[in-house]
Amino acid sequence: MSSNPSRHILLAIDSLTGRGAEKVVVNLGEALIQLGHRVSIVIYEDIVEFEVDARIRIHRLQPAVRGRARLLSRLTDNANVRLFKALLGRIEAELGQVDLILSALPRIDRILSRIKDKRIHHVIHNALSLQNGIRKNGWRKKLSRIWHAKRMYDGRQIIGVSAGVGEDLKTFVKVRPAALRTIYNPFHFDRLLGLAAAPFTPPVADYILHVGAFTLKQKRQDVLIEAFAASELQCHLVLLGKGRDEAKIRDIAKRCGVEDRVILAGFQANPYPWIRHARLLVLSSDYEGFGNVLVEAMVVGTPVLSTDCPAGPGEILAGAMHDALVPVGDVQALAKKMKIFHAQPPRIDAQSLDRFAASTVANEYLKLIDQK
Repeated sequence: MSSNPSRHILLAIDSLTGRGAEKVVVNLGEALIQLGHRVSIVIYEDIVEFEVDARIRIHRLQPAVRGRARLLSRLTDNANVRLFKALLGRIEAELGQVDLILSALPRIDRILSRIKDKRIHHVIHNALSLQNGIRKNGWRKKLSRIWHAKRMYDGRQIIGVSAGVGEDLKTFVKVRPAALRTIYNPFHFDRLLGLAAAPFTPPVADYILHVGAFTLKQKRQDVLIEAFAASELQCHLVLLGKGRDEAKIRDIAKRCGVEDRVILAGFQANPYPWIRHARLLVLSSDYEGFGNVLVEAMVVGTPVLSTDCPAGPGEILAGAMHDALVPVGDVQALAKKMKIFHAQPPRIDAQSLDRFAASTVANEYLKLIDQK
């Protein structure tokens, strides 16, 4: 427990669905609780798919629904600002003054960006220019999406979950923040090791693993499967996840002639035994905000290979592990490195993972209170 005075941190997010940014918020909240602080979470949409520490209070915003007409949209935004301020007042009346407010994801950001309060910091979890298609769209859509992002984030205090996220925001989204800092995502190492030790019998003895949503646009399972086929490895490739592109991924495996060695094992509530028993974990994305699964794999002792996509992986796989990166979309480079690493897995620099420990990251956020 921290020897510093107890602080009250409010985490605001769109919902607590079982995805990456939402998991980060829960991990951070639990790390702050373990350090002796108070944590409140405000959710825009009433969805909670995580088991959250009972000491964390979850509050539902119950927002007004935004109309399609621009005038109605603005009126709804104003109404939601009032709702948030009223909710904040009730939270503080019951649980004490809030010292820091961290906002994550677009819907809640849209509301909090309209509030002038030095306690508010917006946490950006992805490379927005790629997530929102700014780099690829025609100039009309590009300008529209840049304008909307700048309207929310210009002049605001921004936290990027990687340095690459911040650079993307400034360079391609043209946002000019009042302050821009990098704070990495938090991980509970002991918890990951405990989950990875759960009883588990792998479906096959020798497999390479991919964990991620079945969305070809970002995760590029097409590149992964094509590289696996080109590598001529005789092991299996296991994909954990779910998503709208599952049928397309099965078709790609069939087209590449490896459908008998590609296993789509679906979403796993506890993927860590699968990760622990894998020969190698591969991330094939075109872009990431951070790349949580890379850290999680190395924590439980599984080596990794990743595309050097904008934001995240290049910062995680720094120094001696930099050889575990290949160019984005390069099937042959991924196939070659996959074959090499399957035969001789790369070394994990365990010491470099310390910067991602939940308590370390939580203390980085606490420093923001004294910088107001």
